[in-house]
Amino acid sequence: MKRILLLSALMVLVSIGIVEAQEINSLSAQVGKGIRFKTDDDLFYLKFTTRIQTRWDFVNGLGDSSNDAYFEDKAWVKRSRLKFDGYFLNKSLVYKIEYDVVGGYVRDALFKYKKDNYEIWFGQGKLPGNRERVVSSANMQMVDRSVFNKYYNIDRDVGLQFHHKFNIGKAIVFDQWAVTSGDGIRDNDYAPGVSLTGKLEVHPLGEFKSKGAYKSADLSREETPKIAIAAYTNYNVDAYKDRGQVGSVIGGEADLLNIGGDFLLKYRGYSLMVEAANRTVTDDNEFVYDENGDVVDVYYTGYGANIQTGYVFKNNWELSGRYAFTKPNETAFNKELTDYTIGVSKYIIGHNFKFQGDVTFRDKVGGQDQIITRLQMELQF
Repeated sequence: MKRILLLSALMVLVSIGIVEAQEINSLSAQVGKGIRFKTDDDLFYLKFTTRIQTRWDFVNGLGDSSNDAYFEDKAWVKRSRLKFDGYFLNKSLVYKIEYDVVGGYVRDALFKYKKDNYEIWFGQGKLPGNRERVVSSANMQMVDRSVFNKYYNIDRDVGLQFHHKFNIGKAIVFDQWAVTSGDGIRDNDYAPGVSLTGKLEVHPLGEFKSKGAYKSADLSREETPKIAIAAYTNYNVDAYKDRGQVGSVIGGEADLLNIGGDFLLKYRGYSLMVEAANRTVTDDNEFVYDENGDVVDVYYTGYGANIQTGYVFKNNWELSGRYAFTKPNETAFNKELTDYTIGVSKYIIGHNFKFQGDVTFRDKVGGQDQIITRLQMELQF
């Protein structure tokens, strides 16, 4: 932890030193927008932000003829992040660094070249996958992402990405492509294989306010309906984790195909998001065998979906609901789960300072059903 704090302090001090050497044109700080520096010649810009999510979770295991009821609780810091981003030399050369203080590892380390309507990314960052994963964990309308996202997102990877957008009349079209290692950003090593990702997204009714297509809840209260429709696919060759870029290292190699799509609607405080995905092993054999030919593990294949909706009242209270499920193919290794969630949020300074709570009934086929209650405070600076 001391190393993390010293590294963070050093990065800020070095940045300040660079800015002072170049003469400060602006220095400002604001909740949610961090501490910002820019040189007088506009050749260097740094924004430093941090955020924390503090939670208290309560889990009630429901008793039945084969299971005894139980109660557990956990107060913890779910997330704490340090972020550095900006540009150097000119506004087309952009960088982003995000460090996970709780986990003790780098989440993003990206260099981006932006020009007109396209961007080229190189480094470590999120892949263009399902919307719930692309939305930052800082901008969720519930305490956390769904059980669908847990098992079907393609998360982060290291490699090269190309992002492009264009207009067809009023509609905005985004096409995004990535060639990456397929190993993810944790428990990764030299390995065979590669990951190919493609995504197409359309906003047929024009642009959302304040990047609202990638923020949960309609805090901007769109004056006219706004819609986003997306489809994506990821082909991970020789994956050695049970879910591709993420999951457990299981000692095998398989080609995983993940296909998904999503829909988003926002209008006058109301939001609706629907997403679904399917993962298969292309040789139809998701099992991992030991030297004796016995099954010892399995790749996570199957399908799932998430339907999430909410309404933000004018006093910035929001009521939200979610129905999410996952249906794995091999239930001897992975349980079939269905979550029914009701949430409430109070946005004090938008997503930058908010209090949230939700209650979930988890139906676990072949396991013990649960009632999960979660309380959370989010602060971004």
